Amino acid sequence: MLKQLLKYEFKATKSLYFGLYLALALLSVVLGVTFRQEHALAHSTSFQNLEVILMIMYVSVILAIAVLCFVNTIQRFYQNLLGREGYLMHTLPVTETQLILSKLITSMVWVLCSGLVGIVCITVMVSISVIDPETFGMVDWNGWKQLWGMLYGELGAKFWLVTFWTILINLARLASLILCVYAACMIAHQFPKHVMVAGILAFIGLNIVETQLDKLLGTNDVSMIVDVMYRVVGVNVTGVSYGVTPMRWLTAALGTDVGYLFCFAVTAAIAAAYFFLTRWLMKNKLNLE
Repeated sequence: MLKQLLKYEFKATKSLYFGLYLALALLSVVLGVTFRQEHALAHSTSFQNLEVILMIMYVSVILAIAVLCFVNTIQRFYQNLLGREGYLMHTLPVTETQLILSKLITSMVWVLCSGLVGIVCITVMVSISVIDPETFGMVDWNGWKQLWGMLYGELGAKFWLVTFWTILINLARLASLILCVYAACMIAHQFPKHVMVAGILAFIGLNIVETQLDKLLGTNDVSMIVDVMYRVVGVNVTGVSYGVTPMRWLTAALGTDVGYLFCFAVTAAIAAAYFFLTRWLMKNKLNLE
C-alpha cells in the first residue's frame, strides 16, 4: 500500500515542480546565450536592461523552487492528513507509519531533485556563456589534477568511504529536518485555535533541543571531507576547539569510521524520535473537526 501512496503523492505534486524546473532550464539557456553576447552588445542599454531582468527572473525561480519545497512539505502533510482530506486518508487500509513515510519519501525526493536540477542548470548556463573551443583549451587541467591528487592523497583509500558517509549523514539530516516539521505540525494540531503560532514555536523549540544535543555530542562538527578540502588549499576551518565531545573522542580513539558511524547513529536517532512522536500523536491525539 505504501507504493500506492507514493504514486498518489508524486502524481499530486509533480506538476508544481516540473513547471518550475522547465522555467529554470529555459532561463539557464537564455542567460548563457545572453552572457556570451555581453561583450559584443555591452554598450546597449536595452541589452543591459534585458540582462538584469533575466537575472531577476532566474533568481526568482530558484527562490520559488526553494520555497515550494518547504511549503509543499508542510502543506501536503497538514492538509492531506490533518485537514479535510484527512477524513479520507485515515479511512484507507494503511497504517500511520505508511502515511508518514509516503510524505517523507516524496518530500526528500523533491528536495534532492531540486538541488540536482539547480546544479545542472547553473552548470549549463556557465558552460554556454564561457566554454568554447578556445577557452576550453585554456583550462588548466593539470591544476585540477593536482588538486584532486592532493585531496585523494590526504584521505588515501578512504576517500570514497568518507564521501559515502558524508552523503549518508546528510540524507539522515534531511530526513530529520522534514520529520521535525511533521512533529511540529502534529504538536500544532493539538492547539486548533492557534495552529500557526503553535507550529512555529514547536519547530523552533525542537530545533533548539536538537542543536544543543548536537553541540553536546559534537555531531555538528564540520564534515571531514569538507575539512580535508579546506586543508588541502591551506585554510583551517576547524582551528577552534569545542572541547572533548563524544564525537571527537571516538574519532581520535577508534578512528574516523567510528566517528562517522556515531554521527549517523545520533542523527538517525533524532529522526526516529521525531517520527515516533509524529506517529504517536497521529494515532492517539488526532482530532479531525
